[in-house]
This record gives sequence, structure tokens and C-alpha cells, in this order.
Amino acid sequence: MGKYYSPEGNFEVWDEKPQGYYTEEEWKELHPEPPYIPTKEEKLTALDAQYEADKRQLINDYNDAIMHDDNETAAAVKAEMAEIDEQYDEDYRKIEDGE
Repeated sequence: MGKYYSPEGNFEVWDEKPQGYYTEEEWKELHPEPPYIPTKEEKLTALDAQYEADKRQLINDYNDAIMHDDNETAAAVKAEMAEIDEQYDEDYRKIEDGE
């Protein structure tokens, strides 16, 4: 017994594949599932999670630089944090605007 899709998309069981019917693999190839598109809320949640992870890393880097009196690295980390904040604001706006 085999499982086949009719031309209308009905899943049926037959001893042999009827003419015009498709195997599951053939049907999926002809009718691929649409790609998943995350919701605005999911996109914002992912953006927030990435921002927080990046921020944690920079805080650790900044604290390490300060503890070692490495003012040059500390300044570079602060500048990078400003860039991340700016990028976050831009990405957030794009998500909110549906871009």
C-alpha cells in the first residue's frame, strides 16, 4: 500500500500509484510550504535579545579595560556601544514601520 496525493491534494492510500497522482515527495516539491515570516513581536523580541547580549559583552569588555587602566580600549568600547545603540534604534524603527 502506498500513500499518494490526488491532483486536488487529497491524501489517499492505494495499492499502486494512480495515473496523475503524486508521491509525498513529488507533492511537496510541487507545493512547497511558504517560508515562515516572523511577526513584528517576534522580530522585536529577537532584536532585544541580540541587543542585550551585545550590551552584556561590551559591559564586560569595558569593565575589564577600566580594571586594567586601559583607557584607550575603554573609549573604543564606549564608541562601539554608541554604534550599537544607534543601530538598535534604526532596526527597531524599521520593524515598527514594517520594512
